[in-house]
Amino acid sequence: MSWRLNPRGTGLLVVDVQERLLPAIRNGEAVVARVALAVKVAQLFGLPVFHTEQVPQKLGPTVAAVREALGVEQPPAPTKTAFSSADCYQPDELPKTLIVVGVETHVCVRQTVFDLRERGHEIYLLADAVGSRSETDHRLALHELREIAHARITTLEAIAWEMLGKAEGEPFKKLLALLK
Repeated sequence: MSWRLNPRGTGLLVVDVQERLLPAIRNGEAVVARVALAVKVAQLFGLPVFHTEQVPQKLGPTVAAVREALGVEQPPAPTKTAFSSADCYQPDELPKTLIVVGVETHVCVRQTVFDLRERGHEIYLLADAVGSRSETDHRLALHELREIAHARITTLEAIAWEMLGKAEGEPFKKLLALLK
């Protein structure tokens, strides 16, 4: 069994990166920037991108930077009242391996990862593209997700370079331009 992330059979799930929620998130602007970049990296590798919105009539739509990265072809986000995003998609819609980003780490992201792991998905959680209002909640959730759910906690750059695999050719140049 390989621990390497293979772009084939992998998707990106963006959990609840919404306008009215982000101002309260610790380092919210940095989280938004990393989530938008994660979407662009996923598109570079041809990964399907899924996203959700928690009660958008109260928390607003997905933030502009992420909407722009998603592009006009992206279908509207499923809306939810449950904290977990797992039920927003049919089990066969989601790839076996998912890269998860979004907010809040200790609420919607945590519950989504728990549910997806129970359904047999492999999870890569990008620690630099998730956030919470409280640093303690964020750190503890990352620890729980690693220890309890066996999610692979990593960073956007780590998985991007791993999926690329070698420093040559046009894909390397495109990824380098995105990450600089």
